Amino acid sequence: MRNKCIRMPVLLALLAVAPAAQAAWSGFVSTGTATAVGRPSCAQVATNSVVCAVRNGKAVMMVNHFNGATWGAWQSIAGTINSDTTCTSDGAGNAICGAVAANGTLLVATYSGGTWSPPTTVGGTLFSTPSCANVVAGQVLCVARNSGGGLAWTVYSGGSWSAFANLGTATVSAPNCANDDNNGVICSVYTTGNVTLVNRFTAGAWLGFLNLAGIAGGEPNCAPLNTGGKVACFAKAYNSGIFGTLYNGGAWVVGQWNPYSGLGGTVDENASCASHLTGQLVCGAMSTDSSFYADIYNGASWSGWAKIGGSGYRSPACAPLGGGKVVCVVLGINNKLTSVTGP
Repeated sequence: MRNKCIRMPVLLALLAVAPAAQAAWSGFVSTGTATAVGRPSCAQVATNSVVCAVRNGKAVMMVNHFNGATWGAWQSIAGTINSDTTCTSDGAGNAICGAVAANGTLLVATYSGGTWSPPTTVGGTLFSTPSCANVVAGQVLCVARNSGGGLAWTVYSGGSWSAFANLGTATVSAPNCANDDNNGVICSVYTTGNVTLVNRFTAGAWLGFLNLAGIAGGEPNCAPLNTGGKVACFAKAYNSGIFGTLYNGGAWVVGQWNPYSGLGGTVDENASCASHLTGQLVCGAMSTDSSFYADIYNGASWSGWAKIGGSGYRSPACAPLGGGKVVCVVLGINNKLTSVTGP
């Protein structure tokens, strides 16, 4: 990624091995014998309770639950999908996972009380993987590209979904959204020239797109820091490194966003990041050597990429577990899924 405002140069040409950080992670464990072809998505339901969803080779959404130690069995959600999946907590002890159905609508299933609901479809015509995020307790926002290259969005609240509405802009990537811990959701998307645009949804309305510049590849990834309304968004650059930018809360203006800074690395796709402690983050990524690496932000600085191991490709899916831990799910080169917890 190139950005005139970058203040920190890329310090790492390759992902570095940090043995101390590696020792803090568990070994990789199998999530089961099911195989997948899509990029997984995971969300925390409660402490030591995480659900994940992924598309399989039959174009069906599979879901599973992790209790902090073991995985359940993968279940198939009825219906054909044509996108990767998205999962989010609803902020009220449940989780919602979704994908684009074969007819372009949004197909979602809810995890509540240890079971999955039958699928529900929300009418629309979607043209990218959706991204869903919790707004306030019991309310979820889902966003995807629409047929005109803008964004289509719907809100789940009070047990029902609103009709899809359109948000005008020009996009070249799917959006990625995260709760900002301040009664809102921040979404990032790449526009023409692969410039980053961000928008904030709160109190039922969008505050407007901000242009953060830069040149990014792939799809963005955003994660809350769970303090002060702060949200960090990450991008894979064309040189295969990871760059990040931080929204500091406060007024919705470009000046509240830090310029993109380089985290280094040589990665397959974008990192997946999650907050394991208030004001801190863990990011996981698959390197070009097919191994999983992690980088930890302590609120002031990054630890540097550490090789954790495993084998896979595409972006992993990381979600908080509680107790200062995250779980990251990796799509293996054999199309089976494994997970690792840390730090």
